[in-house]
Amino acid sequence: MISAVLFDLDGTLVDCIVPMEQILIRVLENLGVKAAEAKKKYVVENLRRILLQGNSPFDGFRLLWRLGWYLGMPPHKRVAMIIFAYRSLKAAFLDSPLFPQAKQVLNHLRDRGIAMGIVTTRSAKEVQYVLKRHSIDGYFRIVVSRDLVKRGKPHPDPIIFALRKMGYRPDQAVMVGDMPTDIEAGKAAGAKTIALAIGIFNDALRESGADLLATSLGEVPRLIEAL
Repeated sequence: MISAVLFDLDGTLVDCIVPMEQILIRVLENLGVKAAEAKKKYVVENLRRILLQGNSPFDGFRLLWRLGWYLGMPPHKRVAMIIFAYRSLKAAFLDSPLFPQAKQVLNHLRDRGIAMGIVTTRSAKEVQYVLKRHSIDGYFRIVVSRDLVKRGKPHPDPIIFALRKMGYRPDQAVMVGDMPTDIEAGKAAGAKTIALAIGIFNDALRESGADLLATSLGEVPRLIEAL
């Protein structure tokens, strides 16, 4: 029986992935890079790839530097792009809405006595701002940000840390996330996993080995009952 649920934040409870893609393209165009459609597709695909693999903002910086080189930008424009993109993407995350079913799902799980936590690669300051902005900070027993562990997802460390603090064994818990790194971390920790295929990683999620696959956030409570 599942007694604890750990949620990812970006793309799971908060709808921010599509704005990230759009902002990156806009950043390039605002800096005078009139990328052809083929190059824009390259930008988006590489953004997806780095999001699948990365654990820190530095992964994103390296991606942007490589993209600038690919697009023929001189070094000073690449630096400007990184600064502009970082500020724009951070603002987009802080302003991103909850998915429409998020509070309904959280209320359902709380009413059933299931303990909940957040495991994210965001900073503690960013996460607390977003949770309070949407008035959902009171739902979670613990929030594990990148500040609390040396190794983030896909390593199991943040999930193990969260469950120890909450007082649950991995076999009593499920990790819910929209990225293969969420599933990999949950499996490595010994928890059950639910892949939330509602974003840009759906194909990879279907091959991730998750215990169950949800095609909407609203399906999650029913799937948890099936575990």
